[in-house]
Amino acid sequence: MDAAAAARARRGINRRGHMVRFKRAKGGATAQVKAVIEGYSPDEYVNGITAGTRHLIVSVLDLQAQGFPVPVAKGDNIYLGPNLDWPTTVQTVDTDHREYQGCYEIVTSGQ
Repeated sequence: MDAAAAARARRGINRRGHMVRFKRAKGGATAQVKAVIEGYSPDEYVNGITAGTRHLIVSVLDLQAQGFPVPVAKGDNIYLGPNLDWPTTVQTVDTDHREYQGCYEIVTSGQ
């Protein structure tokens, strides 16, 4: 991870992102941080991508600052929405693609 790139990515996520709540499936650890959330268009619904599937980008630094055990794991829950009460479940976590920027790319599905 490049410290300067991670700091830039973190500022961008906090400027553009939405508040989400992470909850570890086993152990109950939680963290409330901002993440960039994107949906998928219907023409992208292949290979496990269905309605309700979302793509998130989150700063590892933000998760660590909240005491959340990293990396995020398949089966963890992410709560979305204005009241953080729309439950979704982590399907995949890419820890490599944005590692230089200190970010995870997550695919989550659910409500």
